[in-house]
Amino acid sequence: MAKTSFPYVPFPISASSAHPQGTTAHRPLAFATITASNGNSIRWVVLLDTGADACLFPLSLAIMLKLDLLQLPKDMTGGVGSQKNLTYYDTLTIDLGHGIVFKAYAGFTEGMDSVGLGLLGQSGSFEAYVVEFRHCDKVFTIEHL
Repeated sequence: MAKTSFPYVPFPISASSAHPQGTTAHRPLAFATITASNGNSIRWVVLLDTGADACLFPLSLAIMLKLDLLQLPKDMTGGVGSQKNLTYYDTLTIDLGHGIVFKAYAGFTEGMDSVGLGLLGQSGSFEAYVVEFRHCDKVFTIEHL
């Protein structure tokens, strides 16, 4: 089985009263090519998030992909900034490179706009691959099943 390793990305966190010197978080981020059902694509930063039930992206990304929001299925979802977020859905092809490509029924919500990146959650992204997080080594690996 082929394994691909990705380095964690250091993310500086500004100083605050809780962390007067600031701090650095290391996150499992990657660049992905996101292709919508209409064929439009864009490169986007994604965070592998085992705590997310599904893949979720900023609503602004749906607009950049020229998706017709009036034609997309929608639902109210929770967990991002509030209990109820209007979320629009489309089937996306997500390509992380190195032969790691999968389809995911993913949501787009305004609650993710302030986050600015996509979440690759359990449904869609963790079903076709084995993902191992080695925080002590600041690396994560993805293995084809």
